[in-house]
Amino acid sequence: MSTDIDSIKRKLLIKYPTFGSVIANLEFKASKDIATAGTNGKVLLYNPKFIDSLSEKQQIFIFAHEVCHVAFEHIFRSEGKDKRCWNTATDAVINALLQQDGLEMPEKTIEVNGELKTVKDGVDIPEAINYDAEEMYNKLLEEKKKQEQQSQQGNQGQQDSQGSQGQQNSQDSQEQQGSQGSQGQENSQDSQEQQNSQGSQGQQNSQNNQGQQKQGNQQGQNSQSQQEETDVGHDTHSLWDKAIEERKKEQQKETEKKEQEQRQTKKKEKTEKTEGKEQEEKEKRESEEKSKFAEQGERETFKQNKIERRKQLQELSRELANKSSHEAGDEIHREGKKLSDIGIATPLIDWRKLLRQAIRYDEEYTRKNTRMRNGYFRHRIEQIPMPEAEILLDTSGSVSEVLLKNFLRECKNILDNSKVKVGCFNTEFHGFTELKKPEDIDNMRFPIGGGTDFNAAVGAFSRKAPNKIIFTDGEADMPRETVRNVIWVVFGDEKINPKGGKVINITGEQLRKLYQSFIQDKDDRSR
Repeated sequence: MSTDIDSIKRKLLIKYPTFGSVIANLEFKASKDIATAGTNGKVLLYNPKFIDSLSEKQQIFIFAHEVCHVAFEHIFRSEGKDKRCWNTATDAVINALLQQDGLEMPEKTIEVNGELKTVKDGVDIPEAINYDAEEMYNKLLEEKKKQEQQSQQGNQGQQDSQGSQGQQNSQDSQEQQGSQGSQGQENSQDSQEQQNSQGSQGQQNSQNNQGQQKQGNQQGQNSQSQQEETDVGHDTHSLWDKAIEERKKEQQKETEKKEQEQRQTKKKEKTEKTEGKEQEEKEKRESEEKSKFAEQGERETFKQNKIERRKQLQELSRELANKSSHEAGDEIHREGKKLSDIGIATPLIDWRKLLRQAIRYDEEYTRKNTRMRNGYFRHRIEQIPMPEAEILLDTSGSVSEVLLKNFLRECKNILDNSKVKVGCFNTEFHGFTELKKPEDIDNMRFPIGGGTDFNAAVGAFSRKAPNKIIFTDGEADMPRETVRNVIWVVFGDEKINPKGGKVINITGEQLRKLYQSFIQDKDDRSR
């Protein structure tokens, strides 16, 4: 009748719930290649014929014994220890604990490695209940060393006895030779015969001594052979060495994996460090560029999320302009639309400083204003010519009337510092109008609506124009050609990168202030 292994496992779980995870994860597998039972930490092998011959209590004892080996990690704690002593110690301690717990150790006689053994041979040590595995191991190892020392001392005593006998024979031979020498020449032949006889006897003694040494070596080999047999009692530990090797391989793989991860981490850190350095250098360059632009009156770019900023600006435009902003569309007011309540505002950009850099002085004009009189240079006091500027306004459908008014307020500030020509563009350029005073801007009409084509805008600038300025929201593709000396003033959230020229961004915070100022001015006028 075959053993119900599942039933045995359930009873083990009930009796030893602490070992529940070990029992649940341990595979119980029948095998005829094993005499009794054994485990490698993952699989519990048992001989079905041996197990079926035991009572249920004895079966539970055998399986509980193997579970304890796994739970106490006896397999992997054996590395570097005397195998026979360790196997005996662990088996003895486990068996003592199980017997104390009321389980029955089998006493069945079985054949192990060609020898008939009782299951409990060598591992039924009642005093083991007072020791843990290491303590029991040290005790057994000490006893083994004492036995080996006694055996070595016995062999050494035998060799010393044989050596003393040989020395006595040598002394007797020398005395006999001295006595023979005092007899004279007449006894020389007898002396020679005696010497030959003694030589033969010495040779025989030497051979006997070698034979005894050979016998001692054979005994040592037999002792070593006995030490190689490490299994005791019912438990086979032949699976342990392989389990240890497999665990070493797994640990080696894990170590290699960790080393690989560490190398990857270091590589990543190095890459991040390099990227961080590159980013730092980039930020440094940007900071230097910003500082350079700041000297020219430019402001730092708006850093909020693009979509969010666009949404805020559109909502503010609709609210502040009382829904008067012009929505994007295909229709263009070609006849032009006049804007009311443009007003004025504090300049966002220091145009005086920015435009002065573009002033081109005429050498002839300079010379004629300088005269040598009475040995001194005299300068004629005349008005310095103002710089000229060509301004293009983006009046496409994406630009609200509120935003266009802000363009025009800034144009008024430019007009205070230079001669100005103002033109409008959407998908095409609508011509320049020369302005002489700020009031001229209030009377302009603007073709509002449609798309945006920056190619049409930059193509409208005069070649000799010293200052070229474009006011836009930036919502269009950049021109294909490189156009230098153009100042792009971008109101809003778009970040543009034209070929040539410089970009000034009017930030969201600045725009909000403009809108607040617009409302305040409107309220003041309404009062």
